[in-house]
Amino acid sequence: MLRNIQSFFCKKNVISRVKLLVVFVSIVAVGALLFLTILNLLTPDQQKWYSALSLAYFLPPAGKETVIPLGLSQGLPILPWCITLFFFDFLVCIAFLTNWWILEFLIAYIPPFPFVGIKRQKPHFYKKKISLKLWYEKLHKKTKEIEAKKYGKLLPIALFFFMLVPFQGTGAMSTTIIGEWLGLRQRETLIIVSIGSFLSILLVVAIYLGIVEIWG
Repeated sequence: MLRNIQSFFCKKNVISRVKLLVVFVSIVAVGALLFLTILNLLTPDQQKWYSALSLAYFLPPAGKETVIPLGLSQGLPILPWCITLFFFDFLVCIAFLTNWWILEFLIAYIPPFPFVGIKRQKPHFYKKKISLKLWYEKLHKKTKEIEAKKYGKLLPIALFFFMLVPFQGTGAMSTTIIGEWLGLRQRETLIIVSIGSFLSILLVVAIYLGIVEIWG
C-alpha cells in the first residue's frame, strides 16, 4: 500500500529531493510563523486553548465542527481563529502535494497514540487511541467508493463536497490524499481544498453564532 520510503533517500535525483525538502521546510516555517504571530496576540488563557485546539485539529476525528465552536466558546477571537484553520488547510494541502513521502513516513513510523481530548475544561487524554494507518486504510476504502460511482467530469465537484462536509478532521489531508489517488491535477486539488475550507469554516461559524443567538 505504502510506497517505498527508502527510495526517497536512495534515488539519484538528489537535487530534486532536496528542493522538495526545502519546500516542505518553508511550508512548516510559514505555518509556525502564522501560529506564533496570532499566539502572541492572545491572552494567556486564550493561548492555552489556541495551542491545544490547533494541535487537535490535525488529529482525526477532530474537525472544524469541533474546534471552531469550542475555540469560540472559550473566547478565541473569530477572525484570527478562522484564519489559522484556513491556512492550516492550505499549507497541509501544499505539503502533501509536494512531499507525499512525509505522509507515508508518518504512517509507517508513528504508532497508535492516545487522542488529546478537548471536551472538558482542560485538555485530557482519552483512552481511545488514534491510528494513522487505520485512518489511511479508511481513506483507501472511501476512494474505491468514489471510483465505483464513476463521477467522470463531475469528480472535482464530488471531491469538493467531500471537503465541504466538516466532519473528517482537517479535511485538507483527506481531500488531498483522495485527490492524488484519483489522479486529479494538483491545481484542481488545491482549489478544491481552498474553497472548501473557506466555505466550511463560514458554515460552522454561522451555525455556532446562530445557536448562541438562539440560546442567548
